[in-house]
Amino acid sequence: MKDKNYFLEKAEENRPQLFFRKIVPDSEQFFAESGNSIILDLKEHAVGHFSFRLDNYDDFIDAPVRLIIKFAEDLYEINREFSTYEPGLSKTWLQEEIINIDLPGEIKMPRRYSCRYIKITVDFARKPIVLSDFCFIASTSADVTQLEKAETNDEMLGKIDEVATDTLKECMQVFLEDGPKRDRRLWTGDLRLEALTNYYTFNNNKIVRRCLYLFAAGETDELGFLPSYIYETPYYFSGRAHIADYALLFVVTLCDYYEHTADKDTVDDLLAICKSQLDCFEKILDKNLIVTPQKGWFSFIDWCPGLKALTALQGVYLYTLERFADLLEKLGDCDCKKYSELLKNVRLSSKTHLFDENKNAFINYLDEYQFNIHSQVWMILGGVIDGEEAKELLLCALESKDAKKPVTPYMQHYVVEAMMKLGMKKEATEYLKNFWGGMIELGADTFWEAYVPGDPDFSPYNDRLSNSLCHAWSCTPSYFIRKYNL
Repeated sequence: MKDKNYFLEKAEENRPQLFFRKIVPDSEQFFAESGNSIILDLKEHAVGHFSFRLDNYDDFIDAPVRLIIKFAEDLYEINREFSTYEPGLSKTWLQEEIINIDLPGEIKMPRRYSCRYIKITVDFARKPIVLSDFCFIASTSADVTQLEKAETNDEMLGKIDEVATDTLKECMQVFLEDGPKRDRRLWTGDLRLEALTNYYTFNNNKIVRRCLYLFAAGETDELGFLPSYIYETPYYFSGRAHIADYALLFVVTLCDYYEHTADKDTVDDLLAICKSQLDCFEKILDKNLIVTPQKGWFSFIDWCPGLKALTALQGVYLYTLERFADLLEKLGDCDCKKYSELLKNVRLSSKTHLFDENKNAFINYLDEYQFNIHSQVWMILGGVIDGEEAKELLLCALESKDAKKPVTPYMQHYVVEAMMKLGMKKEATEYLKNFWGGMIELGADTFWEAYVPGDPDFSPYNDRLSNSLCHAWSCTPSYFIRKYNL
């Protein structure tokens, strides 16, 4: 097995080129005194750096000027007073700067921002001032010249595709970020969905390869699982969370990568790590081949409040086993039979111990008899149930008022994927249009981290100001639209 230094060297070899673009807001000049403010509209979501000029108006500036500059991804954020924020996450994620300017001239703000709107408030100016030459330099590693328009005759799907590709573009920086406003990290769950969409849009295989190597260099926990996130800037740092479903999805991401690139060299580098992730998961199964609870933050699945997710996690394991066994068969690897046999046995046991025939649903002791859509979806994706029986189960769960429902586009992706697996193309298309189209109807320029139809204030973090309104895991409509010719 290769070591950390090797993986980091390979990651650096695949560092992508950034492309820069100048965006000039409509406002040319702003004559201002203390208390005045202006809102600049970039007309699109952008990630990058902001600059402007400050000059005296008709007298010399004989004291420093204090400006408050706020960057926001939507109008709610630009108009909300940040002083009312009820922190669920650090308040410093809110994009607001207080700057003191001693002398007239060009002001280049050093931090990177993720925004559409910029509000400049003159907190104090002893004499009138002029603000001008507003400029935003946007960055992305997505080569937009490679992007072709989706071939769809549906107007709403066309709009959804445009917003989805913009979402991915904004998150493609020197690695595949989860959100350019927050957290600016590489998370495995986001990576898998970004990579899938990338293959059908910008087709930047280097950045996916880079991210795989960055995770391979990470430090495993006591169970042997890879870190769930990575910090890449200002130096490499292996994340402290080790979520089991994300460790499994690293394996799936490599399977997807090989399917789209046939890059055997990279697969050879990472195959042993993938085997170790599955072998480590096998060690936490009980005698019936059912996953056992572990301490700490062990699984994610979705941000749904109160979700019991172990049955869903069992499904992720099966999904991964199937994909990995298929990869090994293509490679002619001698371990293919081992994982194929394990897949068969775990599937059989999962149906026996986790499925309630009377309720025709996966409701069981593992999730404290909670009924949730997540478990039904992942058991379908894991191949435990299929055909008409699976269709009926899924539709009943989606229509049930009692079932816990997904609150993130991340989990909604897997709902649509399950529908596609069952041949429910028409239903999947309408589901996609209703969910992602709902964000567009609310004014989304890019797709959000969390969205509950009918509840625009929903946040996993206590206050919607914390929510990322450009989030990687929400970009997959473009994958579905382009792969399945919707």
